[in-house]
Amino acid sequence: MQSRPICLTSLATALILCSSCSKNEQSKPPAARDSSSAPNISPSAAPGVAFNFGYEFSLPDEKISATQETHASECEKLGLSRCRITGMSYSVDQNEQVTAELDLELDPSIARQFGKSAQQSVEGNDGKLIRLEIGSSDQGEAISEATKQKADAATQIAELQRELARSKPGTTAHANLLTQIQSLQQQASQQAHAIETSQAMLASTPMEFRYYGRGGVPGFRANPVREAWQTFVTVVVWLVGMLLQAIAVLIPLAILIALIIVLWRSRPMRALRRWVKGPEEAEA
Repeated sequence: MQSRPICLTSLATALILCSSCSKNEQSKPPAARDSSSAPNISPSAAPGVAFNFGYEFSLPDEKISATQETHASECEKLGLSRCRITGMSYSVDQNEQVTAELDLELDPSIARQFGKSAQQSVEGNDGKLIRLEIGSSDQGEAISEATKQKADAATQIAELQRELARSKPGTTAHANLLTQIQSLQQQASQQAHAIETSQAMLASTPMEFRYYGRGGVPGFRANPVREAWQTFVTVVVWLVGMLLQAIAVLIPLAILIALIIVLWRSRPMRALRRWVKGPEEAEA
């Protein structure tokens, strides 16, 4: 008889413990995302919007070239219809700082995934993403507005052409109608060009990769040994230059003083001095 209350009590205790555990699990904060990873967004979900991507990576200097080549090779594998290389550069400055650039034009449907894969290859080469910028422009709205203006221009052109057919050639009204039709045709042509430009922007997505090295020696942006040697050479060159300038000033002065002394001790000068002193000695 006493076993039933004991069982009920045990069951109630177990339920309370289970509910408290589930609450604790729900109250735990989600695991923090790696701060170096890019935001997980999907710009391609916005129809009619043209996007452009700008990635900046920090890598060891000796791995920048290989990483850049990997990204270029991945683009080439996709074919020209889906990915094209539009620019590429690699440079090392006087402080041994390495920088590189790679500019691409991608199919919009694969652009975001290509960027993620590029970031993974950078992380595989001991690098990290330091900046990601995604720009956008609403080309769908621009196309809609240009199409509307083009249609309005076409409607006005049709009306003016009907009036032109009823007007008498050579009159002022006929000439004015021709001028208005030409102006509207130019406007329609401009809107058609704007539509083509917007469609081209929607058909491809620009993507820029910027690679920055970490300097010649860990902990320094540049190589301190190279900087010290440059400072030493600069000081030596400055000292030699000052010495040469001093020599250039002192040698002419020394020559001039020597000429004055020689002239002063010459026979004509001594005779002249005696002649000048002669009358004074005679009066004395």
